[in-house]
Amino acid sequence: MTPTSATCPTSKPPLRHTSRNGFTLLELVVVLALLALATALVAPSGFRMIASWRRTTEVDASLQAITALSSTAAQDGRARTLEAGPVAAGSLPGLPESWQVELDAPLAVQANGACGDSRGRVRGPDGYEQPFKVSAPFCRTQRADAGQ
Repeated sequence: MTPTSATCPTSKPPLRHTSRNGFTLLELVVVLALLALATALVAPSGFRMIASWRRTTEVDASLQAITALSSTAAQDGRARTLEAGPVAAGSLPGLPESWQVELDAPLAVQANGACGDSRGRVRGPDGYEQPFKVSAPFCRTQRADAGQ
């Protein structure tokens, strides 16, 4: 039988065999660069999304403060009127700090909790503005389009 190279031992000593137990510095740098690139692409939209959620929460809290006037007046048995124009923060408990409410028409809340219709705007510290309307008789607030 003729020996083949696969079965025949070589006469030369084998080349130095090195086992590879880790990553090279170049591989780590490439992976970190790709992660940084992906983060740079995704992070700005993530921050905008979080800011949008915060703004929505603040607008909702402002509108809930207006809605709560009905139950507060009914509990106290005392009528309240918010004049047209900017509403003082002290007259609207629950209004988030640095947010403002401006009414287009006075909002009268009776001692039994019933109120009239009104419209206005909620303004944030960053200049964001959300129009809203108040519906009688329970002071229900809802967002309104700017064109209305």
